[in-house]
Amino acid sequence: IIGPAPTTEQGVALVKEYQSQGIVVTLVGGIIDQIDEAGVKTSEELRILPIGRNINSVAHVVSIAVRTAMIFGNVAPGAAQENLDYNMHRVRAFVNAFAPITEEIVSYGAGVIAFGFPVITDNYDFKVPKSLVVQPNVEEFNATSLEARDIKIKITKVDIPVSFASSFEGEIIRRGDMQVEFDGSRMDCCEPVQTRELSEVNDHEITIIGKDIDEMPVGSKNQIVYVLEVAGKSMQEDFEPVFERKFHSYLNCVEGMMHTGQRDMIRIRISKDTFNAGFRLKDIGEVLYSQVKNEFDAVVDKCAVKIYADPEECTRLRHEVAIPLFNKRDERLATMTDEKVGVYYSCIMCQAFSPSHVCIVTPERLGLCGAVSWFDAKATYELDPNGPCQVVTKEKPIDERIGEYEDVNEVVRKLSQGALEDVSLYSIMEKPMTSCGCFECICGIEPFSNGVCIANREYAGQTPLGMTFSELASMTGGGVQTPGFMGHGKHFIGSKKFMKAEGGVARIVWLPKDLKEQVAANLNKTAKELYGIDNFTDMIADETITTDPEELVAWLT
Repeated sequence: IIGPAPTTEQGVALVKEYQSQGIVVTLVGGIIDQIDEAGVKTSEELRILPIGRNINSVAHVVSIAVRTAMIFGNVAPGAAQENLDYNMHRVRAFVNAFAPITEEIVSYGAGVIAFGFPVITDNYDFKVPKSLVVQPNVEEFNATSLEARDIKIKITKVDIPVSFASSFEGEIIRRGDMQVEFDGSRMDCCEPVQTRELSEVNDHEITIIGKDIDEMPVGSKNQIVYVLEVAGKSMQEDFEPVFERKFHSYLNCVEGMMHTGQRDMIRIRISKDTFNAGFRLKDIGEVLYSQVKNEFDAVVDKCAVKIYADPEECTRLRHEVAIPLFNKRDERLATMTDEKVGVYYSCIMCQAFSPSHVCIVTPERLGLCGAVSWFDAKATYELDPNGPCQVVTKEKPIDERIGEYEDVNEVVRKLSQGALEDVSLYSIMEKPMTSCGCFECICGIEPFSNGVCIANREYAGQTPLGMTFSELASMTGGGVQTPGFMGHGKHFIGSKKFMKAEGGVARIVWLPKDLKEQVAANLNKTAKELYGIDNFTDMIADETITTDPEELVAWLT
């Protein structure tokens, strides 16, 4: 956009409209001052980029187009006509230029038109069909621009007081900028989906039970449970966890809102700016309703959202409804093994926060978030064959001891954009799987005992590793391989494939007490089957015994 717009309001509205459509907006000239005046945030992540106030700054944008053809189109340097042809047919760029149009602007406009990028302006003496388009109504700039480049965008209008766009995914809300927080690691929170009969659901009904955001102290931690009730002739219970995992993407598209975690370990932060714009709990319901109805319209005929902020109700729903529901789903995998299935599945739902992270989901190794099992990934693929979960074959084993397959490596290289070369499924030391930031637990090698310590998100204390969960997360997440450390789900702790290459669950020497109680049944069963050991968890230390590595060795011996 070359500015300024006739009014600041019109300029801001145009930029925001493009942003909501996922279009990168570069700004040159007076439009930058208008955006600054309105307090609109700009950055590469938000896809709004101020380039420069002088018209010759347009050259930097054209440079990106030239490099795009060279990088993605394999156009050789110096092949000018081939570069122009690639941009005309493959790069869907265009220019919005506001009056007055000087001769210098015209010269730059002629240059971008040569690339096949049409110029849409509100005031000029003549027109060139599909190249120089005069649109006197600024409110129509967006539609005219998309039409000029044959761009078709499917957008569902979300009725909330702030912007909703994929450009906000990955936005970090710092504590100082936070109005309120909902923290499932410290409070009772969860986000279950429940299938109902058509007669039981009033479509688009959003109900709030408890206090709203404006009744909560600034900077406070609070409880929240939102239950999505869905009904449809083709709806299946197997689809419920698929919807739940999509909440992560939906809510992160809200300007000034951050969502991490899953199931009953979610964390949501809402910024002060978003709150001041009028965002309230009902708007969470609007986002979930509109996106589920839009994306899953083939199976969802009716949808209603109940949002609970009453502490007693949140506690009841988490422990009496959500946790039994999650456990029931996990139990379906009890008799399945990696060897019994012909394919695994990839999952890249968390790439908004960790662009190089790829989960490989198997029957015995669920997603590290704890919310995507092999069945869930399979259902996700069936609902959306082009979505975040894809089929991964396992026909080319490299080293079955550590769980390395050439098929898996090929998928990981592709989905990580080349950031990762190879991964193993069963090792913490050799090519371990990467972690994003949604892991339920982190395990790490403890050097004094040469065993493994595990910390879960709810545990806030110190570990024998000399780090808290948050400190471990800072070095384990981000989509990088960290030999000796690994993020994973709670369910994986009791798996026969847990650290199989390094000796399996027998290497576990320390767990937080609450986590040990949660996984005791499965972990004891696995230890009995593998080693003939009874009550294995009694041999594992916790924080009530020690968090000191030397004391841990003494206790173990």
